[in-house]
Amino acid sequence: MASPPSAIADSAGGYAALTLFPENTEVPTVEYKINLLSPAVGDQAEAVGTVLRPGRTLTVCRLEVFGVQDGRPKLVAAGQQTLIRVDSPAA
Repeated sequence: MASPPSAIADSAGGYAALTLFPENTEVPTVEYKINLLSPAVGDQAEAVGTVLRPGRTLTVCRLEVFGVQDGRPKLVAAGQQTLIRVDSPAA
């Protein structure tokens, strides 16, 4: 079962990968691993996806999720993700 930090980490990596490709491209997740490091407490959560290796077909991203309380971020989850480039058919 996916946790909320896992879900927003997956989204952050996907959006990071999307910045590399044309508008008609999708990047579904092939696989990902997430480590839940501590409870996600705070006023809000922030997720950061960073492209580690861009590829023509597969892209690898680092994932980080922070719980933010009183303006201070605390790392609550970290992981890595592989996404595959899929060109959408022309409409």
